[in-house]
Parts: sequence; C-alpha cells; structure tokens
Amino acid sequence: MPQSVQANNSDTFKVGMPVQVAQGGHDAPAGEASGHSEGTHASVGHGGGHSGPVRHDKLGEHVAEWYSVMGFLIALTMIVFARVRMGKLDVRRPSKGQLLIEQAVASITHFSKVSIGPGGERFAPFVGVVFGFVLLSNLCGVLPMYWLPTGEGLAPAWSFTPAPTANISVTFALGLVVFVMFNYEGIKANGVVGHLKHFAGPMPALAPLIFPIEFIGALVRPLSLAMRLFGNVFGEETVIAVLISMAAVLTSGIVPFQAPMLAFGVFGSIVQAGVFAILTCSYIALSIGDHGDHGHEGHGEHGAAHAH
Repeated sequence: MPQSVQANNSDTFKVGMPVQVAQGGHDAPAGEASGHSEGTHASVGHGGGHSGPVRHDKLGEHVAEWYSVMGFLIALTMIVFARVRMGKLDVRRPSKGQLLIEQAVASITHFSKVSIGPGGERFAPFVGVVFGFVLLSNLCGVLPMYWLPTGEGLAPAWSFTPAPTANISVTFALGLVVFVMFNYEGIKANGVVGHLKHFAGPMPALAPLIFPIEFIGALVRPLSLAMRLFGNVFGEETVIAVLISMAAVLTSGIVPFQAPMLAFGVFGSIVQAGVFAILTCSYIALSIGDHGDHGHEGHGEHGAAHAH
C-alpha cells in the first residue's frame, strides 16, 4: 500500500480527488508516526515498517471565518433569488418555476400549521427560511469540489464549499435565533408571567420541582439544536474525507469510494433540515401554548356576534 501521494509540479484543480491536508510544514520521522494528529479531523498516511518522512495532518480543515463566509453567501443567494423571483410573478400565466415555488410555499405553510396548530401559518416564513438555509448549508458539504495545490509529500486537499453547519459556531448561532424567536413569541402571547408559568407545570404542588428542570431544559435548547445538527453534518463530512483519501491512496482516485456516501449525504441533508424545522415548530408551539387556539376562537365568536 502506498504511503504517500506525490504532488504535481504545477497547481491542479480536480473534482472529488482529495488527499491529505498538510499542516505545520515539517516532516515526522517514520518511527514517530503513530496515526494520531492534532485537531478533530481524521488523517491518513499511517507510519509503519518503512523509512522516509511521513506527514500526519488534518483532512478538510478550514478556518472558522470560511464557514461564516459560506453561510453569508448562502443567505445572500436566498435573498437575491427571492427578490428576482418576486419581480417575475405572473398570476395569469405562471411559469413552471413559479408553480414549483408556490407548491413549496404551500407545503411549508401547511407544515407550520399542522406542527404548531391553528395560527401556525404565520410562522411559515420563519420556518421556511430556517429550513432552506439549513438545507443549502448541508448540501454544500456533499459538493465534490477540491483544490490540490503543489507541495512536498502528500498534497493537501481543500474543499471550496464546506458545509457551514459543520461548524459549531454556525449551528449555535442558528440555535440562538430559534431560541430568541420562540421565547419572544411566548412572551408576546402569554406575557412574561404567563410565559414563566409554562415552566411550573400544571400542578402547583410540584412547581418547585418542575420549574428548575423545565427552565434549564429551555435554556439548553439552543445547545441541543446546535450539537445535533453539527454532529450529524460534521460526522458525514469526516466520513466523506476519509473515503476520498482512501481512494486517492489506494487507487489514485480511480475508484470513487466516496460516491455512495455523497448520495447518502444528500438524503441526510434533507432529513437534518427537516428535523431542525420540526424542532423549531415544536418549541414555538410549546411557548405559545393554547393561546393561538383561544385567540382564533375568540376572533371567530366576535365576528359571528357582529354578523348576527
């Protein structure tokens, strides 16, 4: 089994042809190679019974700012797309693209109403934006775009489009946005006191026990949202990076070991975006309680009285 892949004399751009990321700019003796490297990403090129320098570096590592840049580009793309499509709406002769978008909007609206309850359709824009951003961010991680620069020893592979949701800072920011949203809606619907009463439970006698548990549970919801999404997407990208490195080392990239995982990654991206949207709706529903039902019923009775 070859232990290294020599880089070309000139810079090369390849699609889906990853190898190991070089780090530190120094070689490690074969005797010191133990298969471990700093960081959280997997590495290849384990030392064994051979002589010569072997590098043990991280795969697919990016600075935190690059994930933020990718997230910003995705958000900007969504805004520009929405503005352009709104300027092309035609009620009399809708295009196929417009019909597809209308169907997506109707599905998100129905999903929000079913998940949150009566009145939940007013949260459809927020839920749709969250779902779309998470989905596009997840899909970035399965685009096989890699840059192979020159260098000594194993050539480093860098992805142009890392998934922003593979960074804990991005997913935690998304969790904080959802946290602020459902608490704001809960206070708006029930008032500060009424919102806090939700944490006390239905039995006053057990309120001293239930309140701290529920309150702490509400505080950690952003962290649970962040860790769930980050763990799934990061793990998926790590497996893809390892399979790509195996393909580069064992078959010189001829056999795409990563292809099945890339296909599974598309499915996983949709599932994770759906789970995030479902949890967002659940947290909003728990915060507003039955206020939405009573509010709509009250408006209905008020309108019926005026009709009579």
